[in-house]
Amino acid sequence: MAVKNKSKKKSSSKNNEKNKIELKPERLIFGIIFALIAAIIISSIAISNSHRKEPQTIYDFGKDVSQGIDVSEHNGELDWQKLADEFDFAFIRVGYRGYGNGDICEDKYAKENLKAAQKAGIPFGVYFYTQAVSEKEAKAEADFVLSMIKHYDPALPVVIDFEYPTDENGIHTGRLADKHFGAKDNTKIIKAFCDRVEDKGYISGLYASSSVLKNNINLKDISDNTIIWAADYNEKVTYDIDYTIWQYSKTGQTEGNGSKYIDLNYWYSK
Repeated sequence: MAVKNKSKKKSSSKNNEKNKIELKPERLIFGIIFALIAAIIISSIAISNSHRKEPQTIYDFGKDVSQGIDVSEHNGELDWQKLADEFDFAFIRVGYRGYGNGDICEDKYAKENLKAAQKAGIPFGVYFYTQAVSEKEAKAEADFVLSMIKHYDPALPVVIDFEYPTDENGIHTGRLADKHFGAKDNTKIIKAFCDRVEDKGYISGLYASSSVLKNNINLKDISDNTIIWAADYNEKVTYDIDYTIWQYSKTGQTEGNGSKYIDLNYWYSK
């Protein structure tokens, strides 16, 4: 009996060792899977913090890179048929908020340009020069723009133009600059405008210098469907940012323009 009991203990011990050996591969596989999942999550977070997803295609220009203009009352009276013959697209300023008094003003050539651009058949979008210092003001600006374009058919985005005016010494001035907002508050203002525009069925857009886009706005928090339009008058866009439109010159010259210079842009479809 004593020997029999001893034999049972040895058998049990061997079974336990066998079970341990059989479990090791399962644990190893589980560990590998867990590590892979963790790596994917970490890399996804890193990507989402640095880059936005590519926006959906909103207009087919029939080419990878298209050239266009943007205009305001500063360009005077325009010959839109000549412009339509030369360029693929245009953006028209419909209004602005004063950087001193904060009043919303209509661009004095806005309606004329909207009507003429639509008649000429050039694809166009619109933009508004913001100086909003709150989400409420940004929504009011969006509502103003929507009221301006309700009788027209812009195929391209409705854009908020976010920039800081400068004085004669090159120092930022105006009500927006005076607030000294950080990127978080700036982004809230921009999102309020863009969300309002998208709620009404339009595609939204954001214009700013590449420096402001990089340093003063959290682009990762802007909707992936918002078109980013970067201004940078160098051989290439200076900062590592995602953008669809590049305003590469403010000293372009062309027939059909009512002033000495006109802003020139590239639209990258791919």
